[in-house]
Amino acid sequence: MNKKMLIIIIAVVLVVVIGAGAAVFLLTRTPTEKPIVYFVYTFDEEYSNLLDENSGKIVKYQVTIEYTDETMLAVFDTNKIKLRNNIDEIMRATLSTDIEKANGKQKLRDRIKDMVIELLESDEEVITNIYIQPFVIQG
Repeated sequence: MNKKMLIIIIAVVLVVVIGAGAAVFLLTRTPTEKPIVYFVYTFDEEYSNLLDENSGKIVKYQVTIEYTDETMLAVFDTNKIKLRNNIDEIMRATLSTDIEKANGKQKLRDRIKDMVIELLESDEEVITNIYIQPFVIQG
């Protein structure tokens, strides 16, 4: 009888330990995060004068906005003229030498991104990146 009792106690302890381990595993695991889906809004190709004096330099560019909230498409369409105008103003206020510096294009993209976020009253979780392709300075 002592052997049977010992086997039963060991079996019960083993079941409790396994059950406790499974409960800890299930309760402490991190839930799987939903993958982020990125969308893009691309403007038509544009030309703009640069701020360089007496050089006649122009820039040819096409801006693409990367975003994560699919409802923003309607907001972009509604504000397309304002966005294009503001991007053009940023380009016209930029020197070619500033663009050619280290991180010059990145700083330009950051200025455009900040403007988009401010104009649309958004944030960096929604407006995630700005791409400028092609980007050609002529003159």
